[in-house]
Amino acid sequence: MIERTDKRIRLLFVTRICLWIVALAATVYWIWYSIKLHIEGIFDYHTYAALLRPVLYPCLIVSVAAVCISFALYAVSRKLRDRG
Repeated sequence: MIERTDKRIRLLFVTRICLWIVALAATVYWIWYSIKLHIEGIFDYHTYAALLRPVLYPCLIVSVAAVCISFALYAVSRKLRDRG
C-alpha cells in the first residue's frame, strides 16, 4: 500500500512539474511576442494592444489554469502523504 501511494505521489509531482513548464512556456511566449512587436516597430498602443491581445489573454488563461491545477494536485499529494 505504501509503495502504491509513493508511486501516486511521484506521478502527481511529475504532473505538477509539467504544468509549471506549460505555465512558463505560455508566459515566455507572450513576452517574446510582445518583444517581437516592438522589434517590428509597432509602438502605437492601439495597434500594439490589438495585435497582442489575441496572444496575451489565452496565454494568461493557460498559465493561471496550469498553476491552479498544480496547487490543487499539491493538496492531493499532501493528503496522500499524510494518510499513507
